[in-house]
Amino acid sequence: MSKFQHHSRFPKPKHVQAYRFPFVCFHCRKSFKLPVSTGSRLCPQCRRPMEMLSRKFSAPRSADVAQWKKVQFLVEHGFRFYSVYKPVESGGKQSVRYPATLEEAKDFVLAFREQAHQPAAIDVY
Repeated sequence: MSKFQHHSRFPKPKHVQAYRFPFVCFHCRKSFKLPVSTGSRLCPQCRRPMEMLSRKFSAPRSADVAQWKKVQFLVEHGFRFYSVYKPVESGGKQSVRYPATLEEAKDFVLAFREQAHQPAAIDVY
């Protein structure tokens, strides 16, 4: 045991220490937590491009197709599950919850389109 060295003596590379973000594949309906990358990430299963979302994102079950359609709709319109705020009467801002259904998501996109991260042409209906 004289050659034993504690694991803290072996520093990890920066890419291993980095925060991990959810990358989602809409084709496989799966989410993978990976470090941030400057290039695009490919799905480990189907090799299609994945989308990076906020660390607040919680993926639905892969069998829940309706929820995945809602998530894909929101991402296509620039909402990547970062915080969204609405103004209040006192002059401040209040955090808004993301919608639960696709129908609610359509109204959500119209109401908060100025806070979308990638402004896109809004063609909801």
